[in-house]
Amino acid sequence: MNGPSFLLKENDPRVVDARVAEQKLLSHYKLDAHIRYIPFGDFGYKIRVLEIGAGKPVVIVPGNTGDAFPLIPLMAQLTGRRVIAVNRPGGGMSDGMDHRNIDFRKYAVQTVASVLDAFHLDDVPIVAHSIGGHMSILTAIDRPERVSTLVLLGVPGNLISTSPPAALRALSVPGLGHLLYHLVMPKKPDKSLGSLRFMGHPPETLAELPDAFSDCYYDFQRLPHYKISSLSLMRRINTLRGSRPDVLLHKEDLNRVKQPTLFLWGTNDPFGDAETGRQIASYFQQPEFHAIQSAGHLPWLDRPETCGSLIMKFIEHR
Repeated sequence: MNGPSFLLKENDPRVVDARVAEQKLLSHYKLDAHIRYIPFGDFGYKIRVLEIGAGKPVVIVPGNTGDAFPLIPLMAQLTGRRVIAVNRPGGGMSDGMDHRNIDFRKYAVQTVASVLDAFHLDDVPIVAHSIGGHMSILTAIDRPERVSTLVLLGVPGNLISTSPPAALRALSVPGLGHLLYHLVMPKKPDKSLGSLRFMGHPPETLAELPDAFSDCYYDFQRLPHYKISSLSLMRRINTLRGSRPDVLLHKEDLNRVKQPTLFLWGTNDPFGDAETGRQIASYFQQPEFHAIQSAGHLPWLDRPETCGSLIMKFIEHR
């Protein structure tokens, strides 16, 4: 549970910088966002939500520490839908989060369900990335009436044989994780987005992204509590050897997902190859699998139109 020290202050200069960078990125893609803050259960802190567009709702649950801004290029493809993008606790200018002692399944389902409750949503499509996909799978299993379909972008976190690359797992090691975090933390906006190359994205993709995208990566990582939020999440779900047993989802768990599930799996994703993805998809009751060629862990960055078209077709009547 968070204490008062984990709450973000609106007038903190680091929060202001992140908000400005995000607005520039939204403006680049010609998107207007309405910002809402919703309470997260009884924890005493708030979740920040972006609401974009109009039409039937679709909920977006991001990966990594929980920032929604990397999905803004994809949101621009979801025209004619009301996009409700969650910034998970710990990221995206939601309040900070120490994940180390949480019941992960309860936390995961409550995070998604809190947003669905606040917006009075049932039977809604969820588009989710990485560990956000893991959390959305748990929600689809535990609250099946709330989720109509799942779209899983990139390798969902901690499924069967998949796990983060060794360098990310090393962030779970006390002491070593703090050292590595400072080594990879950008000292100034990294216009080359070198950390995303590590995620399987070619330089030409990253060169085409607007400067506001790299500004967001820099400014969001400078937010108060971002370090403890990020490292505590890595420590809660991973060890140096792989996924923690109470977090790892097995074949039997995945087979409990009744909803139609779309997989958009980059062929360059370092978390797991496409053949592994096809095998994992086969454990779901209603899967549709697409290998996104030459795409990394965030496949919409490399193939925004392809991913957007596949998603819109999949959720068309939902």
